[in-house]
Amino acid sequence: MPTWSIARRDVIAAFTTPLAWLVLACWTLLTNGLFARTLDGVHGTSGSHLPLYVESLDLGVLFLALLAPAITMTSFAQERTQGTMQLLLTAPIREHHLVLGKFCAALAVLLVLLAATLVQPLILMFISAVDLPHLLAGYLGLALECAFFAALGVWISLLVDSPIAAYVLTFGAIAVLFLVGIPERDAWMYPLGQAIGLGPRLEPFLRGEVRLGNVAYLLAMTSAFLVMAHSAILARRIHG
Repeated sequence: MPTWSIARRDVIAAFTTPLAWLVLACWTLLTNGLFARTLDGVHGTSGSHLPLYVESLDLGVLFLALLAPAITMTSFAQERTQGTMQLLLTAPIREHHLVLGKFCAALAVLLVLLAATLVQPLILMFISAVDLPHLLAGYLGLALECAFFAALGVWISLLVDSPIAAYVLTFGAIAVLFLVGIPERDAWMYPLGQAIGLGPRLEPFLRGEVRLGNVAYLLAMTSAFLVMAHSAILARRIHG
């Protein structure tokens, strides 16, 4: 299937270059630092340490916002830099296969980052009680965030010629979506921020709450950016 062939090619290409390994190293360093801080903060206390650990991943969300654009910036912008974009556009591959292949590749790399943190709650199991639903809710939120970032990054990578420009624009868009979600409660844009801001949508997951509205929001936004990426490829094929 073309989608999986494209995804497989991109994942292999990602891990044969230093970039993916550098991102993985940065992520591991940052999340291990959070984990060490959590253990230090609960040293000598009783009860479950898991809620504090999962809630500490709010900084992990910000780390993903920094690192995810580095993964997605090469999706299509790199193809233009290498002169292979025209080959993709003229290949007998449907637009949705191209978009989904690039999306799945970026998402797979981001999920590898998440998987690298699973050893931390496993360690917690040996020193504390683990609330599995709380843990799964937190990781579900992070996985949905990864899907959203991957779709956004793939779309932006289609719009620009430079991977660096793709990184800056993707990170900027993510930052705006976070910033609109943190106004004061008496601010005029508070209702809007709660509706479209990323922070208010992700925080309940880290508290162990899976709300259908938040899941639907993240899936809808992911789908919307994939549809826009599909339209962008179709327009490029039609207009050259």
